[in-house]
Formats: sequence, structure tokens, C-alpha cells
Amino acid sequence: MKRLFTLLSISFLIGITACQKATVEPRATTDEGPSSGRIDDPSSLCPPTEVTLIAGQTINSGTVSVTNDAEYIYVTYTTSGDWRLTQTHLYVGECELIPVNNPGNPMPGQFPYQASHNYATSYTYQVPITAIPTGSCGCIAAHAVVKRLNASGQVIESQTGWGNGVRINLSGGNWGMKFEYCSCVQ
Repeated sequence: MKRLFTLLSISFLIGITACQKATVEPRATTDEGPSSGRIDDPSSLCPPTEVTLIAGQTINSGTVSVTNDAEYIYVTYTTSGDWRLTQTHLYVGECELIPVNNPGNPMPGQFPYQASHNYATSYTYQVPITAIPTGSCGCIAAHAVVKRLNASGQVIESQTGWGNGVRINLSGGNWGMKFEYCSCVQ
């Protein structure tokens, strides 16, 4: 009887998930393997906006670079020195819609674009241009978890990082940041 109940439960869950609307995930490029979102013609992109990837509130651990073409906004996290990416969380869109909690602090776990990485030095999200339509401005909130490795590849420091900008919660709270991005017209 218990086995029959388990099989019925699994069948029910499969039936429900099969009927759910598919979620469209961004295509991404990475240094972790083959690229499904390769940019074939970089000259078709707008000049990049680049900010420092700040770790631990004061450490320069790399950059966040943003550009767009007619279809996509490309957000690239790139580490420098001994720093590596283990997680990234990204929000692209209207500044007022950045996911925050009741005190107004950003909630990276609720950002629409997220990935885990195996000590990557670079990762690119490809977000539909509709997030910040061509010719308009919006906000980028680029969060990362970065780790610094020694010469033997051992982790010697772990920090939270943000693309440098202005604090999301201006009345205090945590140091999560956002920066403005204006998509260009080709």
C-alpha cells in the first residue's frame, strides 16, 4: 500500500510539472565550457559600461561589464588576480523593481538570473533587451560570491561582491548596490 501511494504521488507530481509553463532562461557564455550564447559579431554591440566588482565592501576583485545589441543585454562578470566566481545573481530592469525585503535590503536569491560556478574567471548573462528597452535606462544589480585562491588552488578568502554603484537601501541596511545602464540604439 505504501509503495502504491509513493508511485501515485510521483505520478501526480510529474503530471503537475508537465503542465506548468516553461521558464525561459538566459543564454550564458562562460569560461567553464562550450558557449551556447557566443557573440559572433562584437562590433554590433554598444560601447560597454564597466564598473568594479567590489568584494567585502572595499576589495577590487574584478569588473562587471554591460553592453547590448538589438536583441540582448550582455552582463559579464570578470574576476582579477586570484579571485574566482562561485555564484552570481543578476537583476536587470526598472530600478524600483529590484527584489528587496521589508527593510529595503536587496535579496540576491530572488534575482531572476542566477548561476553557480566552479571557480570561474568570467561569466556572461544574455538578457532579453525588453528588460531595458533600446534607448531607455534602468538598473543593474550584479551580486557575486567570490573566493581568493592561493598558488596551490586552495581557498584563502571568501567574500560577497557587488557591481559598484549606489546603495539600494539608502537608509542603511546592507551594502548591496545597483548602477544605471542605458541601452543604446544601433
